[in-house]
Amino acid sequence: MTLLPAGHILGSAQVLVEREGKRLLYSGDFKTGVSATAEPLAYASCDVLIMECTFGNPRYRFPPRDEIVQRLCAWAAQTLDEGNVPVVFGYTLGKAQEAMKILADNGFALCAHGSIMRLLEIYKKAGIEFGNVEQFRATTPLTGRVLVLPPNARKTRQVEKITNKKTMYLSGWAVDSSLRFRFGVDAALPLSDHCDFDGLVEYVRRIEPRKVFTTHGPPEFALYLRAIGFDAEPLKK
Repeated sequence: MTLLPAGHILGSAQVLVEREGKRLLYSGDFKTGVSATAEPLAYASCDVLIMECTFGNPRYRFPPRDEIVQRLCAWAAQTLDEGNVPVVFGYTLGKAQEAMKILADNGFALCAHGSIMRLLEIYKKAGIEFGNVEQFRATTPLTGRVLVLPPNARKTRQVEKITNKKTMYLSGWAVDSSLRFRFGVDAALPLSDHCDFDGLVEYVRRIEPRKVFTTHGPPEFALYLRAIGFDAEPLKK
């Protein structure tokens, strides 16, 4: 059994199992694109592939990464210029660190929730730096900083007391324009630590497995793979 980088978050891994000349690869969550905080995805040939396909619908095609980075930084800069506090919501592990690394590399000072800060220390031990970061407390001055919080902090009293805030939610689901209304935020951006539809297809094409089982996504993705020549089916429980 071999662990291979999955490109999803720091330390994420695919599992390659080899036995009697056969190779089975389990992807787990993975990402084919560039990440500021995760090791690049490794591709491994296999006979059987079990893969997640969260965004396995053609409607989920993300903008180029450079555009996403530009939009995040432009939104944060404009919010600060207007005298408001930019509040970015992203998953505590992975998404928050990715957003913070992007913002730090573009010169923004940061403030982050305690749960994010604890995980930040692990990233720092791996050599990933985040510049000027303060932990978010009731007494923390927020002027000039981007505040990064987990999604479950949206309705907390501490956050609701920030009257001059503008909010952004980071998620691949932001391809759907309705997401910002469902989550009650001012903006949403499709920064994801998963592949989009095209990334999923690229992954299978490069690996060229004899058999594919799909999981954690729409069953229709397996039908698409069959249409382009792969023996694929959804993994049944």
